[in-house]
Amino acid sequence: MNSLPSGRRSKQSSSTPSTLREVKSPGGGVLELSFEHASDEELLAAFVSGHPRALEALLIRRRDFIWSLSLKFLGNATLAEEAMQEASIALFKRAHQFKGDSKFTTWMYQIVHNCAMDVARKYRKGDVNVDVDQYTETFSVEDQSEEITSRQTVMKALMEIDPDQRAALVLVIMEGLSVEEASETLGVPAGTIKSRCSRGKAALAAILSELDPRLSQGSPGGKTSGGGNQSGPPSVLGTENLEVENREGGQ
Repeated sequence: MNSLPSGRRSKQSSSTPSTLREVKSPGGGVLELSFEHASDEELLAAFVSGHPRALEALLIRRRDFIWSLSLKFLGNATLAEEAMQEASIALFKRAHQFKGDSKFTTWMYQIVHNCAMDVARKYRKGDVNVDVDQYTETFSVEDQSEEITSRQTVMKALMEIDPDQRAALVLVIMEGLSVEEASETLGVPAGTIKSRCSRGKAALAAILSELDPRLSQGSPGGKTSGGGNQSGPPSVLGTENLEVENREGGQ
């Protein structure tokens, strides 16, 4: 990864976070900072304090997260790569804006989502192919081939629904955010998140009924009232419960 320009210094962060370890030279001088055990917040603070390598370390650590989330939002590897680059630039430009008022992960979700939507607006829907093979690479090696095929089908259907509904489903169902966290990330009321999830699930089920009827059967909640599991979108999206009404608490 190429070196980045020095971070912006701010009045709030004028020194290196004390939790970062300094690597000393034989003469006693500081050769570099060790970022191995630093938190994401500490890395960002170190970058703002004037240590460019801190942002490089943060981007390396979060690369897979940014890539996977971008791919879920966009469904196309080329666009996801572009969104990842835009997110890296946005992190550099906006690092000084993070004040710790929200979780760092929520702030990251906001940046990646906004960059993904900016990239999506640059291309017409008909010009973009869904890369289901690329999405397969985000699964663990323990996933069964039938489940992988099912998830590929769901991802293909997911790209057909309204972008706002898709974003809500990705955050709440696939990423496991609470309704309140998704609300903060997307900048809309919690009720809107619930509505988008509900409508998105209905739209997804309708599309899946045409692509693979097996995936559209069963309760949207993924469980019967008696506790028995049913087939359907919930399991292939990687969650046991699609219901969002009782998920307003923090993670």
